[in-house]
Amino acid sequence: MPTISAIFAGILATALLSGAAPAACDPPAVAVPVVVPAARTESYPDDPRLDVALQMLKKGSGDAAIMTARAVIKSRPDVDRAVAILGIALDKQKKYEDARVQLEKARDSKQAFPERKHVPHFLGWCCFHLGDLAAARTAFEAHLKLVPDEPDSTFGLALVALGEDKLDEADALFAKALKGFSEPTPRAVDQARVLTRMADLALRRDEVNKAEELLERAIKASALQHETWSKLARVRDRLGKPAEADAARANAQRILEALGRTQPDAAKPAPQAPAGDTQ
Repeated sequence: MPTISAIFAGILATALLSGAAPAACDPPAVAVPVVVPAARTESYPDDPRLDVALQMLKKGSGDAAIMTARAVIKSRPDVDRAVAILGIALDKQKKYEDARVQLEKARDSKQAFPERKHVPHFLGWCCFHLGDLAAARTAFEAHLKLVPDEPDSTFGLALVALGEDKLDEADALFAKALKGFSEPTPRAVDQARVLTRMADLALRRDEVNKAEELLERAIKASALQHETWSKLARVRDRLGKPAEADAARANAQRILEALGRTQPDAAKPAPQAPAGDTQ
């Protein structure tokens, strides 16, 4: 079962075949055919600028994508696809409140634009980040009815269950998401995301040794997640492994420095002497 990123990339690949500008959203993935909902087989109002907006989103130009989608909405208010793409672009910019408004409008659309069936997925993540777990659950479940077993929405639903302290449900959903990210083609970064959150669940149950094992598996899948190294350091502190904990912290620090999010120790300013101290 392809992930939401793969399905969305397939929609964009179809635009390429039709002569539209190339576009994508999220990490590149294998293209799959576009499936138009059976209830709506007629054509839908569209605008070629929206394919340009998706191309901008692929290149990381989120602000430009937002401006383009808004321009289409202003001149073509009948094109609901523009509302969906605006919502997705706002979500990618972490402007979750604004994104939610647009995605809810797109969710309620009766037009059969290609991205429509995936709108609940993005809406689910918006609601999750806004702390509205009930709405996130509803959105993820709606998406999974349209795209059964889609692993990223399954993962989102698992996080909702964890947030609601429904540990057995979360456990089953994490396992299902991990399977989806492993078959038929392993997706290492996504596997690491799931395993790291499975470790959170183990810690909730006070299963510290299991948490360490899960975090080690996450690092084996993808060693460049600083959050995983930081959690592993804290777990090893609890297990009385100070040297191994320090090594994990050092790896987390190196990753953050490589991302430019912290300064290397050598680059940090030296502490100033207290007032009156001339040494």
